[in-house]
Amino acid sequence: MKTYSFQSNSIDQLKASLASSQETEFQPNLAVVFCSKQQDIEAVRAVFVGANIDLVGCSTAGEIVDAELYEGAISVLLFEINTAYYQLLYEDYLDGAVYEASVKLAQRAMQEYKNPALIIMSGGLAVDAEQIIRGIRTGAGRDLPTYGGLAGDDLEMRSTTVFTNHHLTDQGLVVLVLDTDKIIVKGLARSGWAPVGGVNTITKAVGNVIYTINGERAYDVFIRYFGMSKDRLISDPLISIQTNYPLQILRGEGASILRSPIIVNEKEGSITLAGGVKEGEQFQFSNSPGFEIIDQTIEEFGELKKSTPEAEGLILFSCKGRHGAFGPMLEDEIKGIYDLWNQPMIGFLSYGEFGDDGTGRCEFHNETCALVILKEK
Repeated sequence: MKTYSFQSNSIDQLKASLASSQETEFQPNLAVVFCSKQQDIEAVRAVFVGANIDLVGCSTAGEIVDAELYEGAISVLLFEINTAYYQLLYEDYLDGAVYEASVKLAQRAMQEYKNPALIIMSGGLAVDAEQIIRGIRTGAGRDLPTYGGLAGDDLEMRSTTVFTNHHLTDQGLVVLVLDTDKIIVKGLARSGWAPVGGVNTITKAVGNVIYTINGERAYDVFIRYFGMSKDRLISDPLISIQTNYPLQILRGEGASILRSPIIVNEKEGSITLAGGVKEGEQFQFSNSPGFEIIDQTIEEFGELKKSTPEAEGLILFSCKGRHGAFGPMLEDEIKGIYDLWNQPMIGFLSYGEFGDDGTGRCEFHNETCALVILKEK
């Protein structure tokens, strides 16, 4: 497997960079593409279709190429890879049935390979991405290595897009399925957010909406805990709420996942999260970490480097909320991760991430940096 990464700011530049990559012995047949909605995504697709290159990707809230973070751009990772080692799958959920679509995708992946891994992107601003993970487990009959992210739209919060050569939708899933008997697929998801305060219990919830915490209205618990007022909630932009006040859902084996609040509803007394939770689950609140967390995150990925020292391609899914929390310092985190392997890497700023929680179990996360490493065996 060979890889090549590059960034483009226009369709003409994309065509030129693609043509330049093909002037060598490198002959790509697969591309992963992350693209700002400021670009003409249909035209981007046409470039790869015209070059007879398989394509999978999504819209973004920021683009990553190697050690750099861009805005309004196109990031591309080209592969020259045996076509027997991968498949591109697509399912829409126009009726809102994201769980059912995920079950189908996992079943199809299992039909293709005995031991598949999934690189998955989802459109849809209102999607409950926890249902994607649950659907994959049901369809496969077990956990599958699953990495990816929810597509972005530069924080316009209007419409996000996923695409392949033949499909483009704002309510669907696209998946690059890899045969792990042929391709090493390893990764890690890390947030750095530290829990604060005591353990709380979700006592009433439906999907991604929490109605009561410890038997009280969730809204009341939330604003009391953080000393908020109604006026402050109204004045806080969405990204500020998502960035600063995630819930740390406690999972087994000492693991936890973050769930960002996206809506607080005083009338209903509810909090709507970016991913689903279950009644009876326990959590702790958390605050935005300091900048020292960037160094800590790089160190944790350094531990992954020890167990997976070689890579031929890397894909990074980093929450847009981290950009809100760290600002330009986020570029230090991206560069630090790239420097560990110093191999072609692309990524994007997402609205939610899929990745290994550190126990070998892949979950849906918020406020997290999720990396996947690829190498032919």
